[in-house]
Amino acid sequence: MLYPMPKKIQFAPSQAKWQLSSTQSVLVLVGLHNLRMQAGIQDSPLMQNLIQISNKAKALDIPIVDLYGDDLIQGMQQLGEYASTHPQLIFAGTITPVLKQILPHLQSVTEQICVIDDAILLSNQEQHIQWIDNISAQGLHHMNSYSLTRL
Repeated sequence: MLYPMPKKIQFAPSQAKWQLSSTQSVLVLVGLHNLRMQAGIQDSPLMQNLIQISNKAKALDIPIVDLYGDDLIQGMQQLGEYASTHPQLIFAGTITPVLKQILPHLQSVTEQICVIDDAILLSNQEQHIQWIDNISAQGLHHMNSYSLTRL
């Protein structure tokens, strides 16, 4: 179920010491297909933010990888191919247990991982805030969709 998106002030500040570059980035959308199937999500701020960052990625020729269910292995292969030439990974979509498991492995490939904090979905707002604070403490970058669209 959808919950109000947390405000930027509710998150711990990002500790990352690098900046996004459109020429080095890949946008990774997680579970977008499943998100679109949920009732009432089309007009939600979450979906608006996802559309906004997807459109910006297309405009800047940032590759987009869609990770979901049946095509997860194919998506991971595609992500691996892009990661060799585009070391900055930008994540948005549904934060699944599988994604939580693969993030540490991806960190061994590149330290430049960014999560769009107002374009992700967890179980509830409290988990959302805790997860962002947790990844921030681990050195992962996070920013909101507005900051991404200013690239």
